[in-house]
Amino acid sequence: MASLNHVCMWEGHGWKRITAEEAAKRYPYGTIHADSGLFMCELCGQYVSLTNGSIRVRYFKHSRAEDEKTCPERTFGPGAYPTYSSTDHDLPIRICVSGNPPSSFSLEMGLVRVPENLLEKNFKLTIYPKGEIRSFSFTKERLNNDRIMYLPLWDHPYETYTLHFENGSNELYKFWPSMVKGINPRGTLFDKASGRMLSNDADVEIGKEYYLLKRSFLPHSSRTVKVTKLMQQRYGGESWILASVIASEFNEDAARFFLDFHYRLTDKPISLRPIWPLFVEGESNIKHNQTTMYMLVEGNTTAFQTSPFTKVDPLHVKAEQLKLFKVKCSDRQHLISVGRSQALQYTYFWREALNQEGTCPEISVTDFKDTVIQPGETDVLPNKKTLLFKSPYDGEIVINHAGRIDKRDIKADESAMIDGITYDTSIHVMIGLDVVWQIEFKRQVSAVSSNEMEILDELIHMPGPSIPVPHALSNILLGMSCYPQVCLWIRRCIKKGSIKEQSYRKLQHMYRSMHMNQPIRPY
Repeated sequence: MASLNHVCMWEGHGWKRITAEEAAKRYPYGTIHADSGLFMCELCGQYVSLTNGSIRVRYFKHSRAEDEKTCPERTFGPGAYPTYSSTDHDLPIRICVSGNPPSSFSLEMGLVRVPENLLEKNFKLTIYPKGEIRSFSFTKERLNNDRIMYLPLWDHPYETYTLHFENGSNELYKFWPSMVKGINPRGTLFDKASGRMLSNDADVEIGKEYYLLKRSFLPHSSRTVKVTKLMQQRYGGESWILASVIASEFNEDAARFFLDFHYRLTDKPISLRPIWPLFVEGESNIKHNQTTMYMLVEGNTTAFQTSPFTKVDPLHVKAEQLKLFKVKCSDRQHLISVGRSQALQYTYFWREALNQEGTCPEISVTDFKDTVIQPGETDVLPNKKTLLFKSPYDGEIVINHAGRIDKRDIKADESAMIDGITYDTSIHVMIGLDVVWQIEFKRQVSAVSSNEMEILDELIHMPGPSIPVPHALSNILLGMSCYPQVCLWIRRCIKKGSIKEQSYRKLQHMYRSMHMNQPIRPY
């Protein structure tokens, strides 16, 4: 029998691909059962067995007791291409936790936007939880057709939910599947920040906090995985526990902890992002007005699917973790997803006019005295010539000083400091391609700058004796560029080697006034 081709074994600091022949050399005797946790199927993230070889050559195989039996190599045989149907996806489910400390929780199911013509006037949606007589019913008026709409599912966790439509087109099943996976009683993770449930085999990030909802007992904390019990609640004869979970390090113990719940710990999670052209992003949907989109995919993925089918050109797929695709948006809406043996990230693309206005992110800019600095043009330098920036998003600070460009990164919710600010400096804060804050420091224009010839005439006809040209006159010359005729006269004095003492004093006075940003007063 042919062996599974996508099997890994933990070695050093990660999962490494291994063949059945290599595994047989390491473990020459007996069957290595899936319960041992030695070998993992790379496609579905479940442990597999190595046969004993008493009858046939030793090979890897899936266990009959597996929770998930959708692995491509299990369904279609070894060597099957790791993919899934382009229409396979679940609707988002999220958890809402109440109280501090938490005292209760409830669950909600999100319905993504569908074309208006698929819903008749008397449309009705009914959701049936598995093994429950009760159901949830919602009319068309309850649904928001412009964004994702979350509907309550009570607080009792169910393993699956079945959707039934009245007065609705069967085309709805392309958007809302007839059956949605719910809560696995052995343990289900939710992103704590958004409350959104993670799909089976989804990536778990190091340093990110999650809710763990499971029946009966909790696993213990370890050196690299912290488990904190938040609350416990009974439903009939069942006891459900809600806890918070966070991994602080990527090692074998932490990886196996999450693999036991069918999740994969990683420092490079899967992401699916449009990068061009312009678009408006919502939750699980992207609005655009073009016939082509460029998609950037990161993380461990083996499949890129579109529904309805459309032309997809892989532009850059050689990198192990980074892939770029060009997608032809031939229909008004498309479901685009990435994953391994199932869809792990997906979004709906809607082609329509972009007539929305975005809100500009609020950037905090202060000086050392915590004085808020307003954008625009100013002739006052900040306290200690320093500004402190804080942004809700990652971005870039661009400093332009007299044509010299300097760029600094700014991280979300972290302070960035720019010091040594002088005149003739402009500062722009960029988020993406947008300038969200800017300031320019300019000297106050002298009231006599427009009357240079009068100044020059006064310098030339100053009374009194001459003195040898001081060394400081060269510095004054560099700072008088706004007076070209005066500069020409100073050069003549330097070449001659002498200057009237009163003329030199006036030049000193002008120089100090200009560089202290004060109006030039009569000398």
